[in-house]
This record gives sequence, C-alpha cells and structure tokens, in this order.
Amino acid sequence: MARTLSILPTFLLALIIPVLAHKHHDELTEEQASAPVDSILWIHIFLQATVWGILFPIGMVLGLSRSRWHVPLQSVGFALTAGGYFLGHAHKGRSFLHGAHGVMANILFLPMALQLFLGIYLKLHIHEKSIRPYVVILHGIVGKLYPILAWTQMLFGAITFGGYCRGDHLGQCLAHYIMGSGFIAYGTIMAIMLLVGEPWIRRSGRSPEWWDSWVITLWGIGESFPEVTVCVGYSSVWVY
Repeated sequence: MARTLSILPTFLLALIIPVLAHKHHDELTEEQASAPVDSILWIHIFLQATVWGILFPIGMVLGLSRSRWHVPLQSVGFALTAGGYFLGHAHKGRSFLHGAHGVMANILFLPMALQLFLGIYLKLHIHEKSIRPYVVILHGIVGKLYPILAWTQMLFGAITFGGYCRGDHLGQCLAHYIMGSGFIAYGTIMAIMLLVGEPWIRRSGRSPEWWDSWVITLWGIGESFPEVTVCVGYSSVWVY
C-alpha cells in the first residue's frame, strides 16, 4: 500500500503533462471548425459520460449504503477516467475553442487525487480513534460532490461541442442552465433518497422531508441571488 501511495504523485503528473503540451485554440479557421468529429472524440464523449454520469454516482450511492462494491466500482471509474482523459487530448478532426470544459478537466484532478488518497488511507485502517473519523467525513463530502462536478463538466462539454454560450449569449446560457440543472439535481437527490438512501437517512436521524426542505431552500437561494447577480453582467437583454 505504501508503494501505491508513492506512485500516486507520479501517476497524476503523467496525466497532467499531456495537457500542458496539448495545443488549445483561441481562434479557429473555417476548416478546423467544420471538420468531421473523429471516432476517438466520440469514444471520449461516451466513455466519460458513462463513467461520470453512471458509474461514479452509483459508486457514491454504494458508499452511502456501505456496500462492498463501492471500492471496486470507484477504482474502475478512476481507471476509465484516465483513459478517457487521454482520448480527449488525442483526437484529430474537428477543433474547438479553448473554454471552461478544458479548464474544468484540469480542476477535476484535485478532487480525484484527494478522493483517491483518502480512499487508500481509509483502507489502511490506521489512526482509528484520532484522524480516521475526520477522514471518513471528508471522504464522504468529496464523494457527494462528484455528481455536481460531473454534471457541470458534462454541460461544459456539450457547450464546447456545440460552440455556443459565448459573448452576449453567456448570461442567457448561464441562467437557463442553472435553472434546468436545479430541477434535475432536485429530482436526482429525491430519487436517490427514496430508492436507496434509507440506511443513510436513518443514520442521519433526519426525515426525508427535512432534507427535501433544505434542497428547496438552497435551490431558491441560488436561483434568486447568485444567479441573477452573476448572469446580469453578461447580458443586457433577458428572455425567460
């Protein structure tokens, strides 16, 4: 296990190097923008959507229910993510303007590295009475952030692929995507709680209605204040 921990920084550095060497585009020619999408990019899209949209959320739920399949499934997800990451920088054909999707891909290394490190630490079963209880809490918090990070990155990917949400259209895009994402997040959270979240709800000591109320409250705050404050600076014309 110690050998695994010593290899981890080198592994992450090896993943980051191709990004630094990968050519990003601030401007595109007509030929670059209209070139066909090659098979490598399609594999990248479907692979990452499967991992982040299906495997990691299922793994999170398995972690909440303390299933023995949590660790194997998340390990497979990490491995497939690394492969999909390389594919995203190895494709030919159509090129895309540098944007939030590429930036977010680099940012995701931080929670991934942290979660991997915390998971390995927990498997060592050391410091049971001192450090471990806090690591368990942190591991759970980072794991619960994965669906949010995944959805955000997939939206950025769709926006990059479509080539919109730039210039004067940015404010409108932000407003509508935030609102739509709020509905989807609310439905997803409620579905998880009702279908497989019973053990976790019992441990929390709170009723489903208590969590339901908090989700609606936080969603309303996000919809009423930060969204308008941030988005209004990007567009003078609003359509709802």
